[in-house]
This record gives sequence, structure tokens and C-alpha cells, in this order.
Amino acid sequence: MGCGMAVDANRVIAGGVLVFVEPETFRKFLELKERPLVIVGETGGFRKVELTMTTYDGTLIITRGEVELPETAIVVNAKELSLGK
Repeated sequence: MGCGMAVDANRVIAGGVLVFVEPETFRKFLELKERPLVIVGETGGFRKVELTMTTYDGTLIITRGEVELPETAIVVNAKELSLGK
């Protein structure tokens, strides 16, 4: 997974407007920005789910699984990920 910059985060808590999309639609959102911010991590208790997220106009766009990212993406690798806690 290529990226322009990678950042590790101890914990990411997301709140507000969450939009779940398919990976193909997610990639289209990434194309809308020159340097998209992307958060990658796992959420869930017993059954872990890998999520990839980006922001667009104040909305958190989410897809399940790993997505091929543009080289210009700023990537945050979350050690712990919580949605709406």
C-alpha cells in the first residue's frame, strides 16, 4: 500500500455522520482530493473488522477491508478504532 506519508495513532474515536460504501465508491471519494487523509484500523470486540476511512466535507466515508490508496494519501494506522463511542 503506497502512500505519501504514514502516521500511527494509539486510538481513533469517530463520531458525527458516518457513511458506509463499497470499495469502488470509496476509491472515487479518494480521487476527489489531492492529498486524502485515510485512517486504517480494526474495530469490533469478538469479531474484528478491518475498516478504511476518509473524510469528505465533514462526513466520514467508511469501507470494509483494505483499499489500494493513492501515493499522495496521508495514512493514519490506528492501533485501536472505535466508531461513535
